Amino acid sequence: MSHHLSTYEGHHLPVAGSMEAPLYAIGARFETPGALVKAAATFQEQGFSCFESFTPYPVHGLAQAMRLPKSILSLLVLGGGVTAVIIALSMELIPTCLIYPLIVGGKPLNLFAMPQFVPITVALTLMIGAITAVAGMILLGGLPRLNNPMFVWDLFERGASRSFFLAVEALDPEFTTAGVTELLHDLGGLDITAIHEEAPEKE
Repeated sequence: MSHHLSTYEGHHLPVAGSMEAPLYAIGARFETPGALVKAAATFQEQGFSCFESFTPYPVHGLAQAMRLPKSILSLLVLGGGVTAVIIALSMELIPTCLIYPLIVGGKPLNLFAMPQFVPITVALTLMIGAITAVAGMILLGGLPRLNNPMFVWDLFERGASRSFFLAVEALDPEFTTAGVTELLHDLGGLDITAIHEEAPEKE
């Protein structure tokens, strides 16, 4: 909780979390999505790489401003779909045409019989593709994660569903508390706060 101020390199900042724990990030709130996009682009141009934006809904241009790489989720879904096609056709063609070659209703035992195998192939492709998409989205998003250091900031916890936040992590090679604080202030950041991780429980 940010109930007191502490001095960081000459700057008096509200503190969220425990001072006994390491500094996680310097965070700030922005009033508009445009201001957040501008701030993200500025930090990217300044050489920062370990910072994160938090928005209540997708913001156009934010991914480009942060220069986020293209997600591999589409490739994972494609791989799941191709795998499903191979599995479905193997399970249909091998027994029907090789192991138990029975002619049913005059249907051929070669590639001309493919239309009868399409419904099951499509159904399995959709199912495995959907499962891959959901599982990939969860895993690539870093979930399941029961907690995030940002939640020690009471303002973030209350306003994450309606405000725009940017947090610059302390592990960034370009990070200095004074530099980040001044840059956030110049970019119009509000409620600039030093966010510490939660203190470890004492036995």
